[in-house]
Amino acid sequence: MGASSDQLEQQIVEIRGSMESKIIELRERSRTQVRRLSRTLVSAVGVGAAVGVAVVGALIVYRVTRPPTARERVERVIPRGVMKDLRSARQTLELGLRRQVPPMRLYVGDKQLGEEKPSSQWERIAVNVARAAATAAASAVVARLVDQIKPGKASAEKAS
Repeated sequence: MGASSDQLEQQIVEIRGSMESKIIELRERSRTQVRRLSRTLVSAVGVGAAVGVAVVGALIVYRVTRPPTARERVERVIPRGVMKDLRSARQTLELGLRRQVPPMRLYVGDKQLGEEKPSSQWERIAVNVARAAATAAASAVVARLVDQIKPGKASAEKAS
């Protein structure tokens, strides 16, 4: 026949005993993993906070140590409403000046520059060199004009 009830009870007790030890072991493993993950999370949050504080500190040091720009100095002296009016007047003036200047087109031979794409690599290089030279020349002219307009330089030259 089959196993007696005493034998079945004995097997159930043995299985429960082995299962309890495995359950206790699994609980301990999960507790150690939770502790390890919580330590990792706390250290990551700490590192993130330290980096955040360092970045904010660097921005504050940068802002305090750099000299103010001309725009910032003007904004300190002139109220915001007046600055807004000045900007809108400047934009209106620029727009009026742009409308007065006729559009210009540059022709080389019979071709308008920029109308057709250069066909060879050497033509592209020549066009890029010409653009760079024109930009450099215009920058030099503007820099010289700005240097002549600066009030400190003009008053120093008059005093000499």
